[in-house]
Order: sequence, then structure tokens, then C-alpha cells
Amino acid sequence: MTRALLPSALLVALVLEALITGNPVAAVAGGLALAAAVVFFRRFPVATLCLLVAVAAVPALVLAPTVTNTTWWWPFLACAVFGYRVGERRDEVRPVLSGLAAVVLAALPVGVLADSAARGGFGLVFGLYDWFVLVLVLLLVVALPWLAGRYRAQRAALASAGWERAALLERQKQLEADQARLRERSRIAREMHDSLGHEWGLLALRAAALEVSTDLPERQREMAGELRAGVAGATARLREVIGMLRPDGETDDGADIDGLIARAVAAGMRIEWDPPRPSPRPAAVERAAHRVVREGLTNAAKHAPGAAVTVRLEHGPDSTTVTVVNGPATGQPGGSADGGSGLMGLTERVRLLGGSLRAGPRDGGFALVATLPHDAQPAPVAVGTESVRARSRAEARRGLAAAMRVPALAAAVVVVLAIALYALVGANNSLDPATFAGIPVGAARADVEDRLPPFQILGDPERMLPAPPEGTECRQYWSTRQSEDRLFFRLCFVADWLASKETVPRSAISSRSE
Repeated sequence: MTRALLPSALLVALVLEALITGNPVAAVAGGLALAAAVVFFRRFPVATLCLLVAVAAVPALVLAPTVTNTTWWWPFLACAVFGYRVGERRDEVRPVLSGLAAVVLAALPVGVLADSAARGGFGLVFGLYDWFVLVLVLLLVVALPWLAGRYRAQRAALASAGWERAALLERQKQLEADQARLRERSRIAREMHDSLGHEWGLLALRAAALEVSTDLPERQREMAGELRAGVAGATARLREVIGMLRPDGETDDGADIDGLIARAVAAGMRIEWDPPRPSPRPAAVERAAHRVVREGLTNAAKHAPGAAVTVRLEHGPDSTTVTVVNGPATGQPGGSADGGSGLMGLTERVRLLGGSLRAGPRDGGFALVATLPHDAQPAPVAVGTESVRARSRAEARRGLAAAMRVPALAAAVVVVLAIALYALVGANNSLDPATFAGIPVGAARADVEDRLPPFQILGDPERMLPAPPEGTECRQYWSTRQSEDRLFFRLCFVADWLASKETVPRSAISSRSE
């Protein structure tokens, strides 16, 4: 809504300025520029901003006596508005700064030529000084709003990153809840298998003994057989329930790594395996080691068929290290990628034991290395939510720093050059009253110029004085000894002759400025 009102507000400002200045031509030109900016900004934001900067710079350098004395301030307001909008878009910094720099540099010869045509040789210095002032004005009315727009956009991006972090935390909580449910399901499956399965097995064994007992009548033996069959059926259904409760399709194959490798060799895999010496280890570590070997062999069979596989199991006093390494594939990989779900589940299992899992390429193949502590607490889940926020903040800071660097450097250079030029001109633009008194009206321009300082007053003091006759070229010089009655001198030439000269008191400037 606010963005839609900005062009209307600029149009109102344009009409008001045209009514105040009484310049309908400027109003028409400004209206056309505003219409073009509104139409083309969405597709060409940087080009539109550069166009508005040119519309503001050229009249200020050519039509106004000085940049600070321009009577058409509406283009600078439009530059500020559209500069802010360009900053909000978070476009690349380089195109924006390059486009603005090209327009500003192109305005330099325009201003110098315009001032040289109006002021003669001093126009070169005056045009350069006027251009310095224009650059500083544009840095204020364009660069600052642009930086403000980028800052607002960066803050919006950080807010978005905050919402993203909240979403990540929510997903983390959901993941932890899912993992808790999976662990509970696995616990229930183990308890059912270990307790109910064992008890039902004993019950079936007793029923079978009764079924073949000669001490019971035939009817009781038949009932014992029915009982045994019912227990066997219930046991089968129990196995089905346990299979559904297992979180990731685990089979109840215990931790027999030797049998796992034997089945893989029988299936055609080339495996180098040196069984370690038996040593006491927690059952959870044994099952996790079995799972690591199984995952490594599955990955090798799927993604590197024909590759030689090396399996090592190293038992230390405090931890067990499982390594599965396969070489490059010698056949065409088959199957489809599972998105890494097997490794993700394996990582979670190793984490629950307080261990670590490393998986990645090695020597043209793939390596899976798991370290399983024998007695450790589960490691925390690392979801990286803080890193997301930190990266967003760091990117925002770097973006703002990069955006501010060039305008700040340009401002510093322009200020230094403007001060140096002002100091140079200020030291050489004062005329001694005695020398001024000795210059007769009607003298040749060449003779007068030999007695004048090399520079004139920077600025436009003649706007505060009565306008000279048409066709007259006037120059102004500070008095070396200023007083209330003598502030600066004005000498006016017509063609190659001095037509008039006057001493301007301080009151003439003060009365005109009130």
C-alpha cells in the first residue's frame, strides 16, 4: 500500500513545486520522467534510478547558477524515493554502484562545459567544484536512502531466518518425538520377543509333552495338541507384530558378523575379513557393529558391485572401531539411491551409544568408520539451527559492509578533493582594495586581467545583487581587507572592455538573503 502511494506523493510534490516556481515546462518534463520511472522500475530498477539521477544532475549543472541554488528539487526527492526502493530489492551492489558512477562521471564534462561557456576560463574550476557539490548531494539523497532500503531488507531477511530457525526447531522436536516413538517400539518388540516369546515357547513345549503322554486319555491329549497348535499360531502372529514394531525393518539376526559376511561371500562379494579375538563387549555395541557392517556391505553391493571390500573390527579397552571400505566399482551400479536414509538411521544408532560415524569417499571407493564407546552417554543431536541464524547475520553484515564501502570511500575522496580545491581557490581569489581602485572603467580586458587574482569567488554571490545588463560578463573577488562597507568586488565586462565595477557591502548580501 505504501509503495503504491509513493508515485502519487511524488506527483503532488511535482505539482506543488511547479506552482511555486511557475515553471510548467518543468512540471511536464517531471511528469514524463515519473511516468517512465513507474512503468519501467519493476523490470529495470537500476536503469530507472540512473535515469532519475541524470534528470536531477543535468539541470542542476546546466540550468542553475550553482548546484545548491537549483530551483528544481523534485528530481532529488524522486531519486531518494526510488533509491530506497532499489535498496529494498537487495539487488547486487556492483550494478547499482557502477550505473550511478557512470551517470555521475558523465555529468562532470557536462557541468564543466556549461560553466566554461558562462564563466570563461574560470568555468573549468567552477564546474569541477560544482560537480563535487553535486556528488555530495547525490550521496545524501540517493546513497543514504539506498542503504536504508538495504538495511530494511536485511532486517526482513534476518526475521525470515528467525522464522526458519523456529521451523527447524519445530522439526527437531518432531524428529526427537519420532525417534522416541521408534525407540519405544523397538523396546516393546525386544521385550515381547525376549519374554513372551520365551514363555510361549516353554508353554508349547509343555503342551507337546502332554500331547504324547500315555498317562492322559485321548481327549486330553487332543486338547493338548490343540493347545500346542494355538501357541504355535500365537507365536507366529507375535513374530509378525514384532516385525511391524521394528523401526527400520531390522531382522532378528542378532550380532553374528561372521554369519553376515559368510552370506555376503556366498552371494558373490569379495570380502577381506579377519575376525578379531573374542572379548567381552556390551550387547548394544555388538548389535551396532553388526549394523555398521551390514550397512557397509549393502552400500558396496548396491553402489560398487564387483569391488573388493575390507572389513575390520578393532576392540580397544574403552571402544570398538568398525571399518568397512570398498574399492572402485568394477561393474555397473544397480538399484536406486535411498536418499541416505540407511546412513541416517545408522548415524542415529551410533549417536545413541555416544559414538561417531564417518562416511565418505576414499581412494576411489567409499569408507564407513564407526567408533562405538563401551560405556558412554548419547551424543546430542546437531541440527545446526544456531548456525543458520549465525550465517544469516554474517551475510547481512557482509552485505551492508560491502554496500557502504564504496559510497563511503567516494564521499571521503570527494570531500578531500573539494576541500583541497576550495583551499586553493580561497588562497588566490582576493583583490587588494588599492589595486581595485587603480583599475579604470573602460580599460581593456587583457590589461585588467593582468592585475586580477587567478581565481574568482566560488559560489554564486551575484544572485544576491541586481542583475547586470544583458551581454555582460561579471567576476567577483573577495576584498583582502573586508569591512561592513567592503565585502567583495564585482567587475563586469562587455566584449573586451571593462564596463563597470563596484564594491559590494556586507549589507547588500544580508538584505537580499532576508
